[in-house]
Amino acid sequence: MSKQANVASIESLETFRKAVLEFRAVAQRGLSGINHDVSRLQHWVGSEQPMIWRARLRKLQAAVDNARSDLERARISRPDDSAHMLFEQRKALDRARAKQREAEERLELLNKWARRLDHQAMIMRSGLQPLSTMLDADMDLLVARLGILIKHLDSYLRLPAPPTDFDAWARDVGEDPSLARSGESSETPTEEPEPEREEESS
Repeated sequence: MSKQANVASIESLETFRKAVLEFRAVAQRGLSGINHDVSRLQHWVGSEQPMIWRARLRKLQAAVDNARSDLERARISRPDDSAHMLFEQRKALDRARAKQREAEERLELLNKWARRLDHQAMIMRSGLQPLSTMLDADMDLLVARLGILIKHLDSYLRLPAPPTDFDAWARDVGEDPSLARSGESSETPTEEPEPEREEESS
């Protein structure tokens, strides 16, 4: 073989390798961002908001108890007060109870949506796992193999080009020219001599 392999550009392979690294970094940041946002939402729905509404519910329960106590005291201590006064206190108790029921419903909805969100987040993460594995393992392998390929090609291109006249090169370096072509002999075959005819006896 008198020609080197046609390697157009190692720089193109290096550019591709860098593009793979950049893609992996961007994709990994995207996955990390998605997981962070979903985890943050799970914490907000499953922990932060229930904590807030439980504290609010305790205050509303206390408000209901106070409104009920005020109404009972009014009935006992001022039995001759007008019906209008008792009506206003009953309305205050009803408003406190309505707020309490609303808080209980909100807390129940939060618990319901927290369970749904956890389930959907599990499905999402399961679906993204193959992509995560590809980015972490397969991309690492691809980048490593590209690096090895680039290194070998660079070493190959640094080798001197093979001579166009292998026989002349072999003579210069003291090698047997017969090695120039596998299976060929350096000797030129000759025709076998014809056997001599015996002279006829006279």
